[in-house]
Amino acid sequence: MARILITGINGFVGMHLARCLTGMRHTVFGYDRRAAEDEKNIFVGDLADHELFKNVLKECRPDFVFHLAGVIKSAQPEVFYNANLLGTVSLFDGLMRTELRPVVFLASSSAVYGSGFGGKPINERVKPHPITHYAVSKLAQEIASLRYFDAFGLPVMVVRMFNLLGPGQSPDLACSAFARQIALAEACSENEITIGDLRARRDFVDVRDAVRAFALLAEKGKAGHIYNVCSGHAVLMRKCLDEMLSMSPTQFKVRVDAGKIQGNDVPIQVGDASKLNRITGWRPHIKLKQSLSDLLADWRQRVKLGME
Repeated sequence: MARILITGINGFVGMHLARCLTGMRHTVFGYDRRAAEDEKNIFVGDLADHELFKNVLKECRPDFVFHLAGVIKSAQPEVFYNANLLGTVSLFDGLMRTELRPVVFLASSSAVYGSGFGGKPINERVKPHPITHYAVSKLAQEIASLRYFDAFGLPVMVVRMFNLLGPGQSPDLACSAFARQIALAEACSENEITIGDLRARRDFVDVRDAVRAFALLAEKGKAGHIYNVCSGHAVLMRKCLDEMLSMSPTQFKVRVDAGKIQGNDVPIQVGDASKLNRITGWRPHIKLKQSLSDLLADWRQRVKLGME
C-alpha cells in the first residue's frame, strides 16, 4: 500500500479523495490551511511556509502527492496567482529540497480551455485559451508543474477536471448554490430562489467518480501527461435546477438576479475523456440525477445543523 499526501485535504475534492484512498487501504496524510474535526495525519499550514512543509514531507515520505490546494473564487485577481501558481511552485520547490521524488498529481480545470469550441468535445490536444484570471492561474500552474518534469524528471501528471458535483460542494458553484437556496427556503417556508443565466451547458461529473479517476491514474497513468476527467455530455444549467426543484415538495418562484450573470461565461463546454478511458478503463458511474439528489440532501443536512 502507498503513502499519500493530499494538499487541500479538507476541501470538496480532498475529503472525497481521502475517503476513496483510505478505503483502498493506502496511508493518507493531509496538508491544509485550516483544521478539521479529525486531525489524524493532517498537518495545518501554508505551502509558503517552506520549513514546515519540508518537515511534513520528511515525516510523510509520500509515494504520491495529490495537489488539490488552491482558490476557485475571488474578487481579487492576485489571490488566484498567489494561491494557485505560487502555492504550486512552493510545493515543487519543497520537494526539490528533499531526496523524495513522489508522483505528483496536479488538480487542474477545464477552465483552461476557455471557449466551448462550438460544443465539440474537447480533448487534451486542444490548445488552451483561458478567459478568466482563475483559468489563467490554472494554466500557469500546469506549465510550472510540467517544468519540474521537463527540467528535473520529477514525475508529474495534470488532471483537468470538468464541472464537478456532489455532497460537500461549496455554494460558490452554481448547482451547489441552487441546492443551498432550496434547502434554506424549505427550512424557512419561503418559496423564492434567485438565479443567474441558465442557458449555459456544462459537462458534469460526480466528485466520487472524479476521485476514482485519480486513484486509477496512480496505478496506470503516465508522467508528463494531461488527462481530462469528464462525462462527454453537455447539460443545460436549467435542467440541473429543474431536476432539484422537482425533488422538493415546495413550489418555488424563480427570479433572475442580474448580479449573478457572468459577462465572460462560456456558453457551452463538453469534454472528451477518451485518453483517460483508454489508459485506465475509467467511466463515470454516478448519474446526474443521483449527484444532484445527494447534493441537495447534503445541503438539507447542513441547514439542519446550522452549517449553511
